[in-house]
Amino acid sequence: MDIITGIIKILGYFAIFAIILFLAHYTSKFVAMKKIGAKSGGEITVKERVFLNKDKELVVVSLKDKEYLIGVSQSRFDVIDSFENKDDIDEKKI
Repeated sequence: MDIITGIIKILGYFAIFAIILFLAHYTSKFVAMKKIGAKSGGEITVKERVFLNKDKELVVVSLKDKEYLIGVSQSRFDVIDSFENKDDIDEKKI
């Protein structure tokens, strides 16, 4: 009986560990989705973001009728290019 009780305890510990891993995984997904959902507000909208490495990224930002391609790093950001907002151009043609 002691062996069976020991095996049941070990299986219980594995089940608790699996539940903790499951909850940690979905909590991190939830936090990531909250961060993505908070990326737009007012007139400025982040259209797309591409990570080049851990501290460098390219960001397409929409502001009124223009879009900007911005290079971002830890120490600075640079506006690489600006162009007409495609969404506004498509709406005007229709």
